[in-house]
Amino acid sequence: MFLFFLHVIVLRIMTKKKISFLPLSVAVKCALFGNIPLLLTSWFLALRLNASVYGTIITILYVLIVYNALGYSYCHIFNMGETARRIRILYELNLAGRFRYDKLADKYGVKNMIDVRLERLIDMRQISKHKGNFVLESLLLYRIGMVVLNWGFFLKYNAHLRQSSKK
Repeated sequence: MFLFFLHVIVLRIMTKKKISFLPLSVAVKCALFGNIPLLLTSWFLALRLNASVYGTIITILYVLIVYNALGYSYCHIFNMGETARRIRILYELNLAGRFRYDKLADKYGVKNMIDVRLERLIDMRQISKHKGNFVLESLLLYRIGMVVLNWGFFLKYNAHLRQSSKK
């Protein structure tokens, strides 16, 4: 809930001050910023409860993992609302009444989809274009992707261990 309200407030301030922004980028930054008050609050509560150092660390790690998993999910849900092609196609179909497949394929062809995604990565300063080649400028989204990929491997590995131990 904190992330949602933080995101809404930041977007309103940026809109009011006419600061240009990418909505998804703001969502990601709000999710990352939310770790600071969460960490401080968790630490303060652990000290008030006189928890052991080990218990405090484990609790804080758990809270941060859960919060960041929810933040990751929030960003994806927000992103779906921002970029969903299916909704756009349905909207345009509703406006036009009908259209042919070839017209749709021309508008949403593979080249167009790649161009849109590359332009978005450039706008987010994740990549840049130099002499016709794309170059990584930031590893932020890459690292987030690697965390998610490794988390998937971890979950599959643990599921495999549980299956093996039942046999």
